[in-house]
Amino acid sequence: MAPTERDFAPELADALVSWRDRGRLSNEEVRSLRARRRRVTTGATAGVVALVALFGLPRAWLGPAPDRIASLRTGRGETRAVRLPDGTRLRLDGATQLTVRYGKTARDVTLADGAAFFDVAHDPARPFTVRAGDGKVRVLGTAFDIDRTVGRMDVAVYRGAVRVAGTDDTYSERVPAGWRGHVVRGHVGPAVRFDARADDRRQGWLDVDGLRLGDLVAILNRQSGPIVQSPPAGLADLPISGRFRIDDAPSLLRSLGMTYGFVVKKTDSTLILSPE
Repeated sequence: MAPTERDFAPELADALVSWRDRGRLSNEEVRSLRARRRRVTTGATAGVVALVALFGLPRAWLGPAPDRIASLRTGRGETRAVRLPDGTRLRLDGATQLTVRYGKTARDVTLADGAAFFDVAHDPARPFTVRAGDGKVRVLGTAFDIDRTVGRMDVAVYRGAVRVAGTDDTYSERVPAGWRGHVVRGHVGPAVRFDARADDRRQGWLDVDGLRLGDLVAILNRQSGPIVQSPPAGLADLPISGRFRIDDAPSLLRSLGMTYGFVVKKTDSTLILSPE
């Protein structure tokens, strides 16, 4: 069954109508022409307007359709699934904000904060690009996850392949399924393998390889539960590796503290990290 506007986020319903109907007039344009027809007094002119209202003008006569833009966001501890007009599916993590721009020759997403999973519909005529801070991912049709933290973008590819680039590099890297790429401070880093079949962020799991403790804290603060205070500079840069559940920040941080040499203190609803 063909999807209807109800299948899509309200912010993007008009985009579906625009792309599906770009060869004929919109309802608003038809109503406008009918209003003009009523104001016409000469029979000949009224007849022309009536024919236009009945059969519709070619879209080319009206100029190119404008880009369609929608902003999507989630609160802390909230997730949101969205289906875009072309069949692309998004799943926003907590405390995530992104903007979707649909144009005639391109599909662009800007991830301002947070993380999202993308299952992109194949459309060679309109490449799909995600920008996140100093990093950029370009695809035609694939499934991948992007996480943006301060100065860093991580992308894990589950199907197909993406091309990862940084704003400060002329170099870009192709990252296939089962590999994770990243951009740090505008520079592309080497990709590493991961198990694309294992449970991931969508099921409450996180795989990291050399992620700063400060960035892990930012990811934990998107979830529900106590707020974790940003660690001091020396501790924030501590590289963390492993596979963890992220739905219980106190237990995770206490476990990591025993391994990496820091302690966790709780005051009211806040967790504070400090060196041993």
